[in-house]
This record gives sequence, structure tokens and C-alpha cells, in this order.
Amino acid sequence: MVKHIKPAALLLCISLFSLHLVPAHAQEGFDNKKALYGLHLGFTENWVDIYYSDIEGYSHPLDQGNHSFCAPGTRINVMYDMRLGRFFSLRVMPGVSLIGRAWEPGDISIPTSPSVEYKVKSVCGELPVDVKFHPFRWGDRQLYLTSGLNYSFDFTSLNKDLNEGTIQRPNAHDLRYICGVGYEFDTRYVRLGIEMKATFGLPSSDIIIGTRPETFYYHNGPTFSFGFNIEA
Repeated sequence: MVKHIKPAALLLCISLFSLHLVPAHAQEGFDNKKALYGLHLGFTENWVDIYYSDIEGYSHPLDQGNHSFCAPGTRINVMYDMRLGRFFSLRVMPGVSLIGRAWEPGDISIPTSPSVEYKVKSVCGELPVDVKFHPFRWGDRQLYLTSGLNYSFDFTSLNKDLNEGTIQRPNAHDLRYICGVGYEFDTRYVRLGIEMKATFGLPSSDIIIGTRPETFYYHNGPTFSFGFNIEA
């Protein structure tokens, strides 16, 4: 999946740079708007840790084999950007994120199902809300920082009839802290941007003793993303 992402991301970067060369001088029009609407397309790397449940329902971190790794994913959000003043904006970005990666248990000393290869899988609806701080402007361009919270709901973790070998999160709900940096510029008709973000899980009551029937499940670690914005 990552091999396909890199050429697409490079092509999109070239396209954005080409638009950037077109004289716009439209920043006054965008800055005078109370709200902007748009789309965000992102590519993510999601750190996951594999856990297993023993026969008594206790959960344990998996120490053997390849138990921690990055799972690639994609994210698409609609954007509502409301201006709060000269240097601040409030953004609400409801959307959907997907991750998936094959995982082989390797040489581990606990019982496993007959599957040799497992699939880490997640389909989440998410609601990021952040504050955008943008004091750095040069003509039609500006650099900005973001900070906020992201609530997500994992639809996959509700599915009790998944195929054997699918690994899910134990909890459907997740609340994470967001921080990021971005660069955007105005063309004649739209505002384009490139953004890098990281999210980190907040302390939560993860399941330590549970009744989940699965042998394996995973916990989310930090997530890093690179994405593109278009607003009008």
C-alpha cells in the first residue's frame, strides 16, 4: 500500500506547486470570510501493539514475534473552518479513517488459530476538533499550527462475525490529542494546503480483564499523517 501512496503523494505535491506559481493575490477575499468549507485527504502510519487473551480472559502484551509495527491507512474528512479572529480559527473535520495490514505471529509460545497470517483492520468514523493558530503570513502564503482533540468510533470492533484471523481493537471508542503544522496558499478560487499531524492516545480504562473471545487484539499507539486540504 505504501508503494502506491508515494507516487500519488508526489504527483499531488507537484500539482499543488504548479498552482502555487499562478499569481493569485486573493488572500484578502479568503481572510474576510467568516467560514471556509473544504476537504482533507490524508495518508497515515498507525502504530499498533498486539495483545492476546488467555483462557481465563486476562489480556497480556505479546512479547514474542513481530508484536509492534506501523499499519498504513487513509483518511478523508470534510472541513468547516470558522475564523475566530486575526490569528485563530476553529476547525471541525468529521470523516472516516481506514487502516489495514497483514501480520504473521511468528515464533510465539501461546496457542493460535490455524491462520498463519492475520489482518489488523479498522474502519473508524472520527470527529477531530482543533484550533488553528496562523500568525505567520507572507502575501498569499501562511504557516500555521494546530492543536485539539479527536474522538473516533471503530465500527469494525462492533462486528462479531468477522472472518477468522481478523484482529480488532477491544474498545470502539477512542479519544486522542492532536497536534500539527501546515502550510497553505491562496489561488484565485481556492485555498490549498499541506498538513502534517500526530495524534496520541489519552489515558483510558483499557480492558485488562475481559470476555472477548478473540485470541489476539490490538491497542493503538501514536498516529502520524500527511495530508492535503482544499477550501473555498
